Amino acid sequence: MKHNFEERRQRRLEHAKNMAVRADKESEALYNEASKMASAIPFGQPILVGHHSERRDRNYRDKIHNKYGKAFKTMDKADYYRNKADSIEANDNIYDDDPEALQKLEARLTLLKDLQDFMKSANRCLKKNDKKAFLKLPNTSEKTWDLLNTPNVMGDIGFAGYKLTNNNANIRRITQRIEKLKRIEQREELDTVINGVRIFENHEANRLQVYFEGKPSEDIRKKLKSNGFRWSPSQGAWQRGIGNYALRAAFEIAKSLAT
Repeated sequence: MKHNFEERRQRRLEHAKNMAVRADKESEALYNEASKMASAIPFGQPILVGHHSERRDRNYRDKIHNKYGKAFKTMDKADYYRNKADSIEANDNIYDDDPEALQKLEARLTLLKDLQDFMKSANRCLKKNDKKAFLKLPNTSEKTWDLLNTPNVMGDIGFAGYKLTNNNANIRRITQRIEKLKRIEQREELDTVINGVRIFENHEANRLQVYFEGKPSEDIRKKLKSNGFRWSPSQGAWQRGIGNYALRAAFEIAKSLAT
């Protein structure tokens, strides 16, 4: 699965764009059809209450209204898929099944650590009012000095404490993810069968995969879903991210099939 990460991402992007185009065309056709129907009614002509044509006229106008409604609803659908396509293109999240996940995480960790060091150094310079030392820091300027010297709503200058705290939390989170991926890469893949159920740690895809002989019962499917497993048609397996909780859940579900 890792080898086709970009291919799957591109398929999602193309699907969203194609759905947007299809919805646009459908919306335009519905709108034009509704407009054509509406043009058959003379401008400003009211419903003739009590006339033999009243019921037919009301039904006709309802059809026009409903068709316009469908047109606008389909416009919204097109906007949804356009936004989804934009989101996929702009998304810079790092996913574990990305073949370059480890390298990307390490690069992001370096940036976060550099930022933490810079904020600490900048705050020290501001506290000492040492502008000369501040300007020797990377990517600083007179403008940056002035901005950081401008008190916030609390009257404080420099980088707020919560920014350092949040950035430090991100450093810990990224470090933990790197350690987890390295552990997964280094250990042997678990591949075992319990009560006819194959449990496989697919390190390449970073997925714990559960294979059944045939379709599992509704009760088992509910247990799988409640434990975060999702059916993958391309893999023919129920799967989720590798982890101790996932392993325990898979083992418990497999053992529950004992007769």
